[in-house]
Amino acid sequence: MRQERLSAAHDIAEHLIPHEREIDDAIIRNAQLTVAMIKGRQRAKAPLTTAHKSLEHVALASMRLIEARNHINEAHMVLRNAQFDLGLGAVSYGDYGDTPAPAQAVGLSVVEAA
Repeated sequence: MRQERLSAAHDIAEHLIPHEREIDDAIIRNAQLTVAMIKGRQRAKAPLTTAHKSLEHVALASMRLIEARNHINEAHMVLRNAQFDLGLGAVSYGDYGDTPAPAQAVGLSVVEAA
């Protein structure tokens, strides 16, 4: 049973971790697009209102990407809790960055976890 749980957890991690990176990359690309649009308008010496609606849509896309990033992070935290519930707390899946710490993941303070 433990091997099946480990296998399932690794399969989820193989999808989750790259997905987190891809969302970050999409946010970066969207920011670069915003800069390119503004600099392009300036270079073209076009009026400030030129393609303004497009800029609004790109800005809205940025907000939605950031919302998606938050939802994926929340899912990661809930999965981290499930990892402990299934007795897999000591297993690492190659997480990067701001993965919740084990004490936070199970609702304990750092003092209680020590």
